[in-house]
Amino acid sequence: MVSLLHQKEDHNLVTQFLRSIHYQSSSGDKPYGNTLNILSAIFKAAGQKHLLYLVKLRKLWFDKVDNFLARNSYPRNISVLSQFSVNESVLQEFSKKHIHADFLNALEILKGVSFKQFKQFNARLQKILKRPLSPEETELLKNKVRFKPQKTILHLTVYDGGIAQALRFETEAYLRMFNRLLPELKLDDIQCHVGDLGQTQYDQRQVASLAKDWHLITPPEVHQLSMPAFLHRVSRGHAVLVIYVKTQEEMALLKRTPGADWLVKHLHNQLPELQEVVQKIAFVPKHELDLEQIRLRTVVLGNTAGDESSVSNVKSGLTADQPLKNSLHAKEQFAKIRKILNRNTAPPSVSSQSDS
Repeated sequence: MVSLLHQKEDHNLVTQFLRSIHYQSSSGDKPYGNTLNILSAIFKAAGQKHLLYLVKLRKLWFDKVDNFLARNSYPRNISVLSQFSVNESVLQEFSKKHIHADFLNALEILKGVSFKQFKQFNARLQKILKRPLSPEETELLKNKVRFKPQKTILHLTVYDGGIAQALRFETEAYLRMFNRLLPELKLDDIQCHVGDLGQTQYDQRQVASLAKDWHLITPPEVHQLSMPAFLHRVSRGHAVLVIYVKTQEEMALLKRTPGADWLVKHLHNQLPELQEVVQKIAFVPKHELDLEQIRLRTVVLGNTAGDESSVSNVKSGLTADQPLKNSLHAKEQFAKIRKILNRNTAPPSVSSQSDS
């Protein structure tokens, strides 16, 4: 179980967040109550159970994480790598069903093979069968194929490849530190993505603002089928707004009417400040999430992307003529990280490793 100290800390963080968005109880005069449990249930039901942990980590980032890491990286996402393996128990389970012999033979061929996504397994199975699956077979797969979580990954945005390499050398030590900060979440790996921290946080706030008012600034034929998810930076001056849609058919419809070019011009007319932010739009199908889940995630992450002072502090010391990779050699970065970790990351106690 999570310690009482961490429960109190979580409660205070979430309460502060709710106050910042002017939340109050239905009666208007009652205290916030156990907001952490409420939000945990909401995020879990929305298929975003790790979103709350990411919100907490971002709130703690500039106060609890060592100065070097806080200045040179920022938590981008938490993802879970799941896996499904075709083994003997799976074959026995399917053999009990009334299915075609070629279907069972295809499963036998895949015995011992592991898959990371359902569509990957589905495509491989159909390739062996040399035919599409029947509706009954598809339904059977959906009911019987269970992907099990194998690894929980914290994704960090870092300034350059030198920092990413140094962090990889000390992954285990940093995992111990993060698992003390988030004892209710067991992290297994850290992956770094090179990018501009200040720009990343600014972009996330812009997309959150778009998602919040998407139904007001776009026509029904757009907002009923889509939701802005994130900005992809091709370069400092060129960004692509990625918009999720639920199906391939709806994506094709939006590409035809009103079209990506029209939507870019429409957004620029509605919000002139976006002219310097969004130059292109890409529609992407996202079958596993509905539009409200995408909106929830985008708005919440935008609200926790850091305030202007945090962004300014992160970007201080960096200029166009003197990037970080020139001011700190990779060996110096590595030595500094090792010194910090040796001082601050003693092996955690048994109680600090407990999970909720």
